[in-house]
Amino acid sequence: MRQLAEVSHQRGMTRTGWIVALVRSRLSSPVQHSPNEHEALRAIVRELNRIGGNINQIARAANTSVLQGRAVEPDLSAIQEAELVIERELAQLRHALHDNADYWDGRR
Repeated sequence: MRQLAEVSHQRGMTRTGWIVALVRSRLSSPVQHSPNEHEALRAIVRELNRIGGNINQIARAANTSVLQGRAVEPDLSAIQEAELVIERELAQLRHALHDNADYWDGRR
């Protein structure tokens, strides 16, 4: 019981919630996230949506310039900065999902 309490507390879940998540995962139900994981995933999704919007604006501007016969010269530093942001967000997503899956596949 002590170990259950410790593990569930580390995940930000109640003992019952954590046990239910384990049972559901074994029955192939959707993954159950702790409240902190859920909020982290929502923040990551929001940031990735913003990045997607920015990429669409860049593509639209580049296509408009090409149609108007102007040369498109990419700003490599901006592209590298965007790459770093994407990599950071993906690392956070991997971390959240790795910790979650770790509990269900018996590696901990």
